[in-house]
Amino acid sequence: MNTLDISSIGAACGKNPFESRDKVLLFSLCKKYRSVYKDILYKESVICNNDVKTYDTELKKIYKVHKTQVSSPRDINTTKGIVIEKMKKENTNMTEQDISYASTFLDNSLKKDCGTNNEPKVIKHKRYKTGNNELHVYSEGNWQIRGLHDATDDDMIIEIKTRMSRRNVRKNEYDLYQLFGYLLSMAKTKGKIVQHFDKTVFDSDLETDTEYGIVDIDKDEWRSKFKIFMKELRQFFIELDNYNKTSTFDIWKVFNRTELPIAVYDQNGTSHNVNPKYEKIIKTLGN
Repeated sequence: MNTLDISSIGAACGKNPFESRDKVLLFSLCKKYRSVYKDILYKESVICNNDVKTYDTELKKIYKVHKTQVSSPRDINTTKGIVIEKMKKENTNMTEQDISYASTFLDNSLKKDCGTNNEPKVIKHKRYKTGNNELHVYSEGNWQIRGLHDATDDDMIIEIKTRMSRRNVRKNEYDLYQLFGYLLSMAKTKGKIVQHFDKTVFDSDLETDTEYGIVDIDKDEWRSKFKIFMKELRQFFIELDNYNKTSTFDIWKVFNRTELPIAVYDQNGTSHNVNPKYEKIIKTLGN
């Protein structure tokens, strides 16, 4: 069974400018043919073995103490500075490359955790019913999508997006496709993308220049867009089935040689200094 996380549907359908469709294809193939693609990545030096001292374990330990304190985009640079200074103080042998890795890891993690920390506040403020309590699945043929929704408002699914700047409060097609995925997997017809920036919640019921409003696939406008979504989603899985253990995907559609390696493994087979862009791929390959 081919599976796709609902959060990746926008990218899988080619709607996300920040994550390519090819990357989602490769991730899906790494799940399906783990040993085949791990061998390929080793052979092409995308990943490698290296017992040189790394500091990512220490970094994650320090960051864990601070990540729950990030509640606003204004907190990001401050928290990043605190964590890096503490890292340098406790690990005096860190190189510039080690610090560069720490900086990249923190840039990625702080944005995600800022959103995670704000979701409960938005849910409480708007009196939504908290989600993330059940894995919702839709299956068709040899594939399925699955995911955990953020919240509901009566019979309406709520997807919450924390924005890092005011100009990012906008209508993203990849967010809409994620919402479509939840409507499909939960057998619902209505949903809304609620955006949050700083202390402001954007939750218009009507469509505006920056908000979709209430999405109702029982209405002609949204029904036609939902049909296109279904066609593109099915096409992704059709393409995925074109690959097998011998007819493999061209990994250089995803990786840039200047970024290599994307992870190093120690003698115990544990990955270190994982490039956050490819964290899901390394995680699914395992030890």
